[in-house]
Amino acid sequence: MSFPLSERLDQARVRLAEDHVIDRTSATDAAARELRALILSRELPPGALLHQSQLAKQLGLSRTPLREALQRLSAEGLVRLDPHKGAVVARPTIAEVDEIYELQIMLEAAAARSAAANSSIEGLARVEEALMHHYKSSDGTAWVESNITFHTSIYQLANRPLLLEIIAMLRNRAALYVNLLARSDEGRARADREHQQMYEALKRKDANRLERLVRQHLQRTLNWCHTVIEG
Repeated sequence: MSFPLSERLDQARVRLAEDHVIDRTSATDAAARELRALILSRELPPGALLHQSQLAKQLGLSRTPLREALQRLSAEGLVRLDPHKGAVVARPTIAEVDEIYELQIMLEAAAARSAAANSSIEGLARVEEALMHHYKSSDGTAWVESNITFHTSIYQLANRPLLLEIIAMLRNRAALYVNLLARSDEGRARADREHQQMYEALKRKDANRLERLVRQHLQRTLNWCHTVIEG
């Protein structure tokens, strides 16, 4: 069931109150979380102007933590900070998604190869657990979150913390685009099949196959994003 944006913001204000926000840092974290969810669900659609004073009032926050939350979402690529218009929900663009996925393909392929080489029984069990949880995702939002957890559980086996940190940053920037895929039953089903293949390759410590599968997986997601954006 879909609710009007005003009602969603009312619900967010209640959640913020229940979180017992006590300082500016926690208020910024909470505001960023709520706005991120509204953007990724498209209840705040691409191109929407975010009136800071109005949002602050609706969320029951002061403008300072809200402004800091918008700056954080800008760093994630979900919001554009226009000096004339103010904060605007980002529109997906071909140029940006191409650049993000070009970097992801290079870095995640390298992480996958290292993960296969360093895989352990304990590590493989964590990947399997993440995969099983991923299969149980009941909606698009949960699917996006468990998708990140699954990929991260693989790349953590590489024991390359700086590489993992950069991949995480790129995945945050890609959230707007992965969400396009998550809104499609067909897209999720295709990705789930490929996740299973990745897990099987990792279990066999087949670095060549795992690297190839990760490259293909990301390229197909990119192709999907092109189809949706170009409409």
